[in-house]
Amino acid sequence: MKSLKLVLLALALMMMFSCNSSTDDYAYNEKVTSVFLREMKQIDETDSVFRDTTKVYSKEFSDSVSLGHKAENLINNSKMDLADLADLKPGKAALKFNEGITAYLTSINDYGKTAQEMLQAKNISDKKKLHNELMIKYEKLNSYPDRLLEIQKTFLSDAGLQPK
Repeated sequence: MKSLKLVLLALALMMMFSCNSSTDDYAYNEKVTSVFLREMKQIDETDSVFRDTTKVYSKEFSDSVSLGHKAENLINNSKMDLADLADLKPGKAALKFNEGITAYLTSINDYGKTAQEMLQAKNISDKKKLHNELMIKYEKLNSYPDRLLEIQKTFLSDAGLQPK
């Protein structure tokens, strides 16, 4: 009888921890997915502005200020999201997903810094060089969503969660 109680207690504890794990994984996924979608939208909107070379090379103060704010927002938002992500404790199943999201946010931060450098460049050849570098960085950023989706599907499967 004593061993049956121990087995039942062990089963109850395992179920409780597995439910907690699933709940934690679900909460982690929801938080990180929200961050990812917000950042992805921001980078796409910002890239469409930085592709417009008439604004990038413009001597207009208002264009310069507007673009400067966009670059600064990319840097600040990605920095805050990286800090928030560092505070989260992903489960074992989420480690690769966490690494992928961290790399994505770090790349966004780098993109923002390159945009800032480009806007501060005084000579046109430096500005063109940095603009080309910015376009290459965007292409790299644009490749993240498909890879992260695959990693996320594996994470959800490993965590026993169903994707929406």
